[in-house]
Amino acid sequence: MCASEISSVKTIAQINDETRNFILVGVVIAKSDPRYFSGHPKGRGPFEADSTTADTSHETARGVLTLTLRDSNRDTINCTVWGKADTIIHYDGAFAIGDVIDVNRPQVAASMFGRSEQYSPTVTSPYCLTVNDQTVQGAQITRHDGPAQELQRFRALLRVPLVQPGETIPLADIVASGSGCNGETFNVLVVVRAVRAKRDVRVARSNQVKTFREVILMDGSHGGVLMKLWSDSYIRWSEQWVPLKTTLLIVDTRAEFNAYYKTICLAVDRKTIITQEPAVPQLASLLNHARSIPTQEIDVVCSLASGSVDPSTINTVMTVQQILDRTEGDLVQEEDQFTALCYAVITRFDLDGCSRLVSERCAHCRSLVREPNGTCGKYDCPGQTTAPDAREPFFDIAVDVTDHTGTLTGCRMASRVAETVLCCDVATFLRQTDTQRTVLKWKYLLDRCAVRLIVKRRSAVRFQHLYSIVDCAIADPAEVEAKLKVY
Repeated sequence: MCASEISSVKTIAQINDETRNFILVGVVIAKSDPRYFSGHPKGRGPFEADSTTADTSHETARGVLTLTLRDSNRDTINCTVWGKADTIIHYDGAFAIGDVIDVNRPQVAASMFGRSEQYSPTVTSPYCLTVNDQTVQGAQITRHDGPAQELQRFRALLRVPLVQPGETIPLADIVASGSGCNGETFNVLVVVRAVRAKRDVRVARSNQVKTFREVILMDGSHGGVLMKLWSDSYIRWSEQWVPLKTTLLIVDTRAEFNAYYKTICLAVDRKTIITQEPAVPQLASLLNHARSIPTQEIDVVCSLASGSVDPSTINTVMTVQQILDRTEGDLVQEEDQFTALCYAVITRFDLDGCSRLVSERCAHCRSLVREPNGTCGKYDCPGQTTAPDAREPFFDIAVDVTDHTGTLTGCRMASRVAETVLCCDVATFLRQTDTQRTVLKWKYLLDRCAVRLIVKRRSAVRFQHLYSIVDCAIADPAEVEAKLKVY
């Protein structure tokens, strides 16, 4: 090799149109899924080799992969890799987000002329790199073998934010925009609320099976927005995300209107870059907020029952059918919840039967204790003891209400609301005999009541609608006659 062909190490900032025969060292901050295509003749499958060995001019199956690299707080660049399918498969399996790599002898081009740049993450460099073993001999990507201190310096760049927190959008603003922002991209600073299991779906257009994962995100403005991950790289990466502990700064996430949830959700596409645990001052307050909000369904019910909404302000009279239409019918709104005053008959109030009426939660972390007389399920909670004072009992009663338009099943009467309606606390109720409970039940069962509800619609966080009773009293017949609606 002549002296002019000896590769020198360059940084992203040093790259220009004249740069040749160099090595770039950088950390992978984003990675696309590989795409494969076959050569001529037309009609051959994606990985099908040409059966005609006599004509070697036919191209074999090839692929393309894009890596986004960073080597300083400021500088980022895209590197597109072209090669045979086997080469792309090797690169896809060998390198992941967070790896430090050497890009050997890439070609340099102005990014404004690179068609693939419009489908790649936005970077600071005006140039893009191409690695193609058919064009430049020795062009390849290898894992960087440097001292531990150097590797640590590169990996520290993974936490450096690509945008400032002031350039992010609150989740509530995105959701409030509704379908009007469908297809637009946003920057968000969020906490992971939940990571759901991977699922497979068959794409009708191509008949291929695709794997995806749903992740629930939250911030100080919104309790939960769904984000879909379709990239294998991000699906694997998300396995290490810890709910209510992992924070993400997501750049250029795409908004998509979800017809099932009837709200805006987010998606990761080829332009998205995710920074895990970004080094921004807002992180501590964001995590504190995440730990303070109710996350389990029963916690939400108890929170609503604790007086977050004054029952006396709930005066919008609605029939059962109107409530159902508001939650999932043509009258659906963008709001996560609404209130309703329903004049209905209590048709299920099983105080003296076999239904579960009292649940328990941990006295330390407030988590629901699933088994009677069980212990807290959190491994790091001091409530992992069978001592009676480690658990707090509370009412959790399922109620059905019926009017002339239908039945609202599975309404929840919990905590203080149930104590007010039953005129006793949990300890007193548990000491009552079946006869006493039967008398208590018939004070309300099959009688017309004024039921005030807070309805939380099905969302990315909850798979079912939630009907929380915050007040229930025997209705005055004259009031019912004056206010009961026909529809």
